[in-house]
Amino acid sequence: MLDAATLRALVREVIAEEVAAVKAAAKAGTPAPVSAAAPPDHQARIAGDADLRAFARQVLALASDPARRQAIEAGTYPFRLQAPAAAARPAASAASARVEAGVVTETMIGRLAKGTVRLELAPGVSITPLARDAARRLNIAIERTRS
Repeated sequence: MLDAATLRALVREVIAEEVAAVKAAAKAGTPAPVSAAAPPDHQARIAGDADLRAFARQVLALASDPARRQAIEAGTYPFRLQAPAAAARPAASAASARVEAGVVTETMIGRLAKGTVRLELAPGVSITPLARDAARRLNIAIERTRS
């Protein structure tokens, strides 16, 4: 799994290459191929090279508008990574988990079903800082319940 800094560096590199290709195509007088614009919320799911290429094309399409291009270059345009899609499990069984008692550890977070997006903690359940960090890395929201 790629860490956030590595992923950002890869995205920047691909965007720089694609922008250079568009500029070269513009100088040559040939239009560069561009896919459809990104969805309205501009969320990207990047699970591999194909997703990364598609995202770079979306950025190029957005950059055709000068104001958006300036915001993208300044790093102020709002791009968000989508949470990983659940595996081939039913969404109801993998969407959330609940801990009734004890202490939630980093190991417990790592053992949650793939695709878990929410961890519910009953009153009195403690969670270690490493477990919070692991949940954040895996895009798992932690929620305390009243009962």
